[in-house]
Amino acid sequence: MMTNRSQIVITKVQDKTILVSVHNDKLYDVLVENEENTSGNVGDIFVGKVQNVVDNIHAAFVEFEKNKVGFLPLSECQGKTVKAGDEFVVQIKQAAVKTKQPVLTIFPEIAGRFAVVSTKSKTKGVSKKITEEEKKKELYKILEDFCEDPYGVILRTSAKAASEEEIRKECTGLLKQMHELMNYSEYKTRFSCLYREASFYLKYIRSLELSNFERIVTDLQSVYEELYPIYGDKVELYSDDSYSLDKLLGISTKLLKANEKKVWLKSGGNLVIEPTEALTVIDVNTGKAVDGRRNKETTFYKINCEAAIEAARQIRMRNLSGIILIDFIDMKEQEHVEELMQLLRMKLSEDKVKTVLVDITKLGLVEITRMKKNPPLREALSWE
Repeated sequence: MMTNRSQIVITKVQDKTILVSVHNDKLYDVLVENEENTSGNVGDIFVGKVQNVVDNIHAAFVEFEKNKVGFLPLSECQGKTVKAGDEFVVQIKQAAVKTKQPVLTIFPEIAGRFAVVSTKSKTKGVSKKITEEEKKKELYKILEDFCEDPYGVILRTSAKAASEEEIRKECTGLLKQMHELMNYSEYKTRFSCLYREASFYLKYIRSLELSNFERIVTDLQSVYEELYPIYGDKVELYSDDSYSLDKLLGISTKLLKANEKKVWLKSGGNLVIEPTEALTVIDVNTGKAVDGRRNKETTFYKINCEAAIEAARQIRMRNLSGIILIDFIDMKEQEHVEELMQLLRMKLSEDKVKTVLVDITKLGLVEITRMKKNPPLREALSWE
């Protein structure tokens, strides 16, 4: 079994189900099952009741299950008046992190393989990652059939490889499901669960353009039985009891390295990654890369480019979020700086989690923000 390929791997590490995306033997996205989560999963939909509204933080606290409370930003409500005692449909938008409660929205959405249906607006659109004009026209043509529906439909990147029949069938099914759910909610009592999100690995796989991956491989029978009816021969069951899938692909070894502070680059330079409570700092160092080199500007540029590619991967793999600052090696030529920023922006755009390259500060630090969706890898797995 070759390891030098693009694949999705689902296995057990530390008795937790994990998913990793592997490209050329390197880990990129790492998702870990959160067995200790007692506050609901992202995507779950409930009938909630407002406990109280706190004007000075522009938020309401909503009990969505008995003794389970979420944080609802009033900015999410698009002008809707919210007061204590109100009951309405809410969906978990962001998971609870440490002492912070889950973040809620009053505009639920349901995702499928090719489309997302949202109650927030009537917008019918296509993923920004689909850039081919002819394909976009084809997809918008399909969406015309749903233009009168009051709910929005966004076609995902994976719709690019789907047939017109598949897209129409899924959009029709998701819209029907959302209408039934919202109508059903009017007759349900508070704290009722209206919808449970799919398993974390199925939700992730749905978001992919699977043509970029050769296979989905797992050594878990239950996962195989869940995925095979959907994705067919793309899914493989690994069943060699004498040598585990984890050991074959070196998953645990690679995850252990992802817990280390220093990351070496092929050039001899390195990254030092320092997460703190407020932000994460990534420092780029020349290391052994400049010994005996005469043209230091060119050397610095090459190290920085290698560092940008690796930093983008480390951010994804470690699931870093919030404010991230990268201290690249100083370069004198503005053209090199602009090319470096372009490269970093391109690599960050490959992340499934919303990541924004904000700017370069006056001190020369590159500022990045990344949406917080799940706990960082260092908290999800323990290597003590």
